[in-house]
Amino acid sequence: MNKKLSNNIINHQTGFTLVEIMVSLSLFVILILMVNTMYTLSQTAYSKNSHIAELTQNARVALDRLSRELRQSEIIVTALPPVDTDPANPPVNQIFFQDGHNPDITTYILYQISGTNLQRVHKAYYFADEPSAYVTYNSLDQNNNSPLELILSDLTVGEYFTDLKFWGAAGLINISLKLDKNTNSFELNTSVYSRNH
Repeated sequence: MNKKLSNNIINHQTGFTLVEIMVSLSLFVILILMVNTMYTLSQTAYSKNSHIAELTQNARVALDRLSRELRQSEIIVTALPPVDTDPANPPVNQIFFQDGHNPDITTYILYQISGTNLQRVHKAYYFADEPSAYVTYNSLDQNNNSPLELILSDLTVGEYFTDLKFWGAAGLINISLKLDKNTNSFELNTSVYSRNH
């Protein structure tokens, strides 16, 4: 009887069949693929939001500085077209103006794109016979010679810039910025009044 009972126990032991193992593995693979897809999608969304936040921050910081300096400027030297829609007179992509921070010293600021960087160049003009006295950019000496240019500083104030436009009239300066990083873009438009208007 002992032998019969042990044979019945052996015959009645159950295990996983090949079909059950295949179904379990298939469900496990599907679950892993779903988790991987969700992780990839969340990483892509995070990366995109991170790039857009970086572009927004770059634009905001650069525009704050540019707007503040334009509001304080003594003279806007760059001839600005009145509108941005005239193909015969399109908006300019750089702006040159007299710095208004210190009225006792005549210096100028130029904003332009260099590669994908927004550059701020601080300049002064002088004559060779008196290099410590800064003059206006369009001055002439007694021999009708133009002044020499001195770069006081050349700073990168923003990255990822692909377009910069200026236009305006009656003291109102319109600014349009475009920034790109990877496949993400950010555009910003604003207007600023210069000091004398």
